[in-house]
Formats: sequence, C-alpha cells, structure tokens
Amino acid sequence: MIIYSLPERKEFYPEIVNMLEESDEATCTVLFSRFDQLRLERIVGSASAKQMVKSEKGVFVFC
Repeated sequence: MIIYSLPERKEFYPEIVNMLEESDEATCTVLFSRFDQLRLERIVGSASAKQMVKSEKGVFVFC
C-alpha cells in the first residue's frame, strides 16, 4: 500500500493500515514532505515528526 497524503485525522491511519491482509509481504509506504509535519505529528508524535522532517535520511521504518 502506498499512501501519498497523510490523513488529517490520526484515527484514520491505523484503520487504513489494518485493512492490509496479514501477510509477510504486506507493506505500507507513506510519502511526506516538511509541509506534512502537523499530520505526521499526529501519527508518530512531535519529537519523531520533527526529527523525520529535518533528517537527511529518506527512509524511516516503524513496526
């Protein structure tokens, strides 16, 4: 699954991700930019969002 715009309401993110069938091959990729920081904060928290937006890294993994 590829999400190209984070949901405005944080409750929608787990609902969307949980729609994936349980599988070892199921993945979810979320695209975001620094302009999505507020939406990102609602999902991963303020500290993580700030770090992710300012980081030189292009990939972040959450399990």
